[in-house]
Amino acid sequence: MIEDKTTFFSLPLPHPDNLLQQDVTRIKTAITGLDRLLYIQTNLRRQQDDLLNERLRKAKLNQILGEQLFTI
Repeated sequence: MIEDKTTFFSLPLPHPDNLLQQDVTRIKTAITGLDRLLYIQTNLRRQQDDLLNERLRKAKLNQILGEQLFTI
């Protein structure tokens, strides 16, 4: 079996010389890995958005109150 991998995340790739039974498992592993990476990326982006929204909320409150009550 030939063990081709993607460049950046080393996800398994099918190869024309491999048996279909071998590559089916490799494709499943690759899709599962992509799913995991997308889940992690989505959660990180959501956390960044939440932090940014909190900072903007504090900045608006400081502006409305005319004081630096909240650190940004």
